[in-house]
Amino acid sequence: MKIQTIIRKGLSTLLSGSIIEILADVPGVNKVVELLKENFTFTASEIAQNFQASYGYALAAISSGLPENQSGFWKSLFQAKVENEFSQHLERDYLLPFAEEQGISDLAAFRQTAIVQCQEIIELTLFQADKKPFSELELASFVAASETNSLTDLVLELVQTQQTLDKSVVAFLRFKDLLGNALLFFLYEQLRREPRFQTTLAALRRENLLVDMREVKDIVQSTKDKLNQFIASNQFGEVAKLGQQLERLQRLESVTQTHYDQFLEFSQRFADWSQLLNVQLAKEIKWKN
Repeated sequence: MKIQTIIRKGLSTLLSGSIIEILADVPGVNKVVELLKENFTFTASEIAQNFQASYGYALAAISSGLPENQSGFWKSLFQAKVENEFSQHLERDYLLPFAEEQGISDLAAFRQTAIVQCQEIIELTLFQADKKPFSELELASFVAASETNSLTDLVLELVQTQQTLDKSVVAFLRFKDLLGNALLFFLYEQLRREPRFQTTLAALRRENLLVDMREVKDIVQSTKDKLNQFIASNQFGEVAKLGQQLERLQRLESVTQTHYDQFLEFSQRFADWSQLLNVQLAKEIKWKN
């Protein structure tokens, strides 16, 4: 089902599943699952609730950056300073480049269409699950390479089983994976406040199954420099060892670029969006079953 696919892809991204798959050999995979069983003790229902809230926060944040002048429902959610920050970032990095790419001449009309439709779909209940622990097979899928489809496409497919969207709005939410990255951003911001998520990451780091993705490029370059030094000094035993290490690091660098760079850049650029978690969104929105 689409819901399970979305949850699997989202958690695989936040847990760096593609990187763990490289760092862990076959026996290591079993070790990872045991670590998750001990630490990642969320029920399927709890994670579904986090995804539902993240979906709502993502659309609220995107919508807040669309109007030229905030009013009504969205005005009540944000302080003026936060509104301006949201609007400036979204307009500069997404709305204006999208409008230019799509040849949208009446930007005001598009803004209004997008705002109305975001307000409509934010009330949809997309994520629900039983209150039960994840199976070993499900846990293993969270630390493996994720599906090739973008998270935005998967979520929009789910949305459109309940409500039809204007093609231009779909294209905007897909632009540079906007909706998917926003959902992931709020999912991470919520989960990182959970001790169970933090202990999971700490356990993976202790087993050397997680690396800081922002440091991978520097580590690769440092390893190359060491390799060249060993070659120059004819230390071929060290060259062989370091060569294998470099090959693995280069695979990590490639995976980081293809799977995580866009999300990392998004998270840094839109870090101010975390302030939205101070708003009790569930009290403002009546979720539709």
